[in-house]
Amino acid sequence: MKNLSTVTERLSSGQGSLGKLLQDDQFARTLTETTRNFEVLSVRLNKGEGTAGKLLTDDALYKQLTSMTERFEKVAAQMSEGEGSASKLLNDKQLYENLNQAATELRGLLADIRKDPRKYLSVRVSIF
Repeated sequence: MKNLSTVTERLSSGQGSLGKLLQDDQFARTLTETTRNFEVLSVRLNKGEGTAGKLLTDDALYKQLTSMTERFEKVAAQMSEGEGSASKLLNDKQLYENLNQAATELRGLLADIRKDPRKYLSVRVSIF
């Protein structure tokens, strides 16, 4: 009983961390404002306002997100299993190297065309 009395006395006099918090007017104002903000947030969520509110209250949006997630998981699984063109682009090292080489050669060809366009373009005029 004496310990409880000592603790109560220390809290009342603002001693210790908890005692200081209980005696701090700024802390009380901040805590009150934070509580109000949570109340406003809770009301908005319950009304379905904002993105989070819509997620909590709109079943159609939830179903769309679930469906989209399932499709994404399916595509990701197919890609990791090597199915489809996108998977080949991601997983086939030889295809990557071939495309990289083709891009390099194309850049060279374009540079050569810019340097000497007559080499690649011929104009013929024929009358009758």
